Amino acid sequence: MDLSARTYRWTDAEGNVHYSDRLPPEHVKGARSYLDDQGIETKRVEAAKTKEQLAQEAELERLRAAERRLIEEQREKDSVLVRTFRNEDDILMARDGKLASIDTSIQIDRSNIYRLKLKLANMQKNAADTERQGEKVSANYLKEIESTRKALKEAHASIIRKEQHKELIREKHSADLQRFRELKHLRKTDSPLDDASDEKRVTLLETVVICNTSTECDALWAKAESYVRQHATTRLQLLADSIIMTAAPIKDNDITIAVSRIVEPSTPGARLFLDLQCKDSPRGKDFCLTPEVDNIRTGFREYLVGNAESLAGPRQ
Repeated sequence: MDLSARTYRWTDAEGNVHYSDRLPPEHVKGARSYLDDQGIETKRVEAAKTKEQLAQEAELERLRAAERRLIEEQREKDSVLVRTFRNEDDILMARDGKLASIDTSIQIDRSNIYRLKLKLANMQKNAADTERQGEKVSANYLKEIESTRKALKEAHASIIRKEQHKELIREKHSADLQRFRELKHLRKTDSPLDDASDEKRVTLLETVVICNTSTECDALWAKAESYVRQHATTRLQLLADSIIMTAAPIKDNDITIAVSRIVEPSTPGARLFLDLQCKDSPRGKDFCLTPEVDNIRTGFREYLVGNAESLAGPRQ
C-alpha cells in the first residue's frame, strides 16, 4: 500500500480494519488514526460521543462532585475533632461537663416543680374553701390557678427535653470518641478519584443505586459497607454517615473503593454511588481494565438490590 499521502486507519461496524486516503462519509464521526509514510500512527481521533454518552458523563461528573464534597466535609469534621480534643479524656470531660450543666438546670426545674405543686395545692384549697362558704371564686383567681397548672406542665416538659438533649450529647460524644480512635490509626492521604478513563466513566453509572426512604437507604448503606469491606484491598480510611472510602492504592493490583450517600433536596431518599480508583501506574491502569475490577463495579448494584429485595420479602 502506498502510504506517501495521508492515510487513515479506521474500523467499520463489523470490526474490520481499513486503510484509505479518505474517510467514508458515514465514518467521519467515528474513531480513526492518522498514519505517516512509514505506517506509524501519528495522531488518533476518538469517535464523536453520542448524546447518551454526553448525558452519562454529565451525570457522572455531578455525582463525582457530590462525592468530593462529602469527602471534604468529612475531612473538615475530622480536622475540627483532632484540633478540639488532644486525647480521649478531653472528649469524656467535655461530655461530662455538658451533662453536669444540664443536670444543674434540671435540678432547678425540679425545685420549681416542688414550689409550683405547693402553690397549686394551696390555691386549689383556697378556692374550695371559698366555694364551701357559698362564695364564687373570682375569674382572675381561676386564671391564676390555670396559669400555675400550665407552668407546672411546662416544667415537666422542660425536664423531658433536657433529658433528651443529654441523650443526644452522649450519642454525639460516643461517635466523636469512636471517630477519634479511628483517626489515630489512619494515615493521612489525598486520593481524589479522578483517574479513570472516559470509557470507564460511562460504565461507572452502573454503580448508582437509588433508595426512596430513610429506612431503605439505611438498609442499603449497611450493605454497601459490607460490600466495600469484602472487596477492599487497602484499609478503611473513611467510615461516616455519607461516605465510605478505603485508603489509596499501594500495589499495582490495589484499588480505592468509595461509596457516597448523596442526598438531593428536591427528591426523597438518596443515591448510593460507588467509585473506584486504581494505582496511578501503567500496571495499575491496566489492572483497572480487568474483568476482576469490572466485576466489582457491576456487582455493586446486584449485591445491594438483591439484598434489598430479600429484606423487603416477595413482591405481590
